[in-house]
Amino acid sequence: MATVQKKQLSDATLENLESQIPEMAAAATRLAYYRAVAAGHTVVTVEQDRIVATHADGQVEVLVESRPRRKVQKGQVLTVRKIDGRA
Repeated sequence: MATVQKKQLSDATLENLESQIPEMAAAATRLAYYRAVAAGHTVVTVEQDRIVATHADGQVEVLVESRPRRKVQKGQVLTVRKIDGRA
C-alpha cells in the first residue's frame, strides 16, 4: 500500500497567505455588491452615518440617518448579556 506524503507549508508561506485574506475578502464583497446590482437587486449599505439603498437603475436612496449606539474607547472592556439563552 502506498503512503501519501502531506505537503507542509513553511511559517513564512503561511503568514504570506494569511496576509492576503483581508484583500481577498474586500474583493469578494465588492464583487458581490456589483453582481447584486447588475442582477437588478437593491443593495443596502452603510455610508458614513447613513443607511443607503442603491437601486439597479443607479438611484441612491437614504433610508435612515444613523449614529453609533455607544462610543467605545480603545482598550475598553464590554460585557455581553445573554438573550434567549444564547451568548
